[in-house]
Parts: sequence; C-alpha cells; structure tokens
Amino acid sequence: MLGGAVTALPAHAQTVVDVRTIILGELSIVKSKDLNFGGIAGTAAGTVDMTPTAAATCTASAGLVHVNQCQPGEFIGKGQTGRVVRIKKPTGDLITLIGPGANMTITGLVLDGNPELTLVKQTPGYSQFRISSANGIFTFRLAGRLNVGANQAPGVYTGTFNVVINYN
Repeated sequence: MLGGAVTALPAHAQTVVDVRTIILGELSIVKSKDLNFGGIAGTAAGTVDMTPTAAATCTASAGLVHVNQCQPGEFIGKGQTGRVVRIKKPTGDLITLIGPGANMTITGLVLDGNPELTLVKQTPGYSQFRISSANGIFTFRLAGRLNVGANQAPGVYTGTFNVVINYN
C-alpha cells in the first residue's frame, strides 16, 4: 500500500508593467496615449461617438454595444505661456482603420485642450489655442466618430494618423 500527502504549492503570478517618462524640450510635442475606442459588439451598421475629454465617454448608436473604456489620442506639448499654437488634425479630417474586415473610418475629429489650452479659433482643418498653463506645458486630446459597417468582421482594427503643431 502506498501512501502520501498532497501539498498545495503556492501560486506564483507575474505582472509586466511598462514604465516610461517623457522629457519635453521647448516647442515640442509627444504622444502620451493612443486613441482607443474599446470593444464594440453588434451586427448593425452604426457609430460610436467619443468625447475628447480627460474622462472620455463613448456612446454607441442603436444596434451596437460599447464595452470597455475608451481613450482619446492624447498629446503633451511645451511652449510658452500666452503663446498661440496651431494644431492641424489628420488630413481630410479622417482616420482609416484596417483590420480583418472592411475598413472602418473615424470622422468628425475634435480637439480639446482644456484646461491648459484656451481655444482661439477653429476651422475644419486646424484649431488655434493659447497656452494658458503657467509652466507652458499642455495636454490636448483628439477623438471623433467611429463608423462601423453592418456585420463588421470581428478582430482588431488599427490605423495611424499625424497631428501637426505650429507655434506662432
């Protein structure tokens, strides 16, 4: 007869954490967060509208369900207090996402720089802001409307875009 004891071994977990820092020079800009609409479910054609605020929200049209947190594209810049910056949105006010199904687009792009930037002028292609932060460092966000096709194939859709900034 064989006998023995079974002993539970302690579980080991491992977590990988990304660590990064940004050092800004004068008249510079860097991306701090990617634009991310989160997860979307449904078979109907529709849209998901994202606000470009620090506490962003995503609102799906009828027939679509939005899950997970959404995140506008976020950028950090450095200039001088009181100086005007001109931020140019992606060409054609459009971002194309490519994935396993038909391409999707993000339209109706909106910029927000509150509270470090004060809007001076806005046109379809660019926005002008005055730097209102005391140290000249500012954050701005970009969001818009994701256009989802009927029976959009499941999977990850990605794209890239350029944001151009000019200091006046």
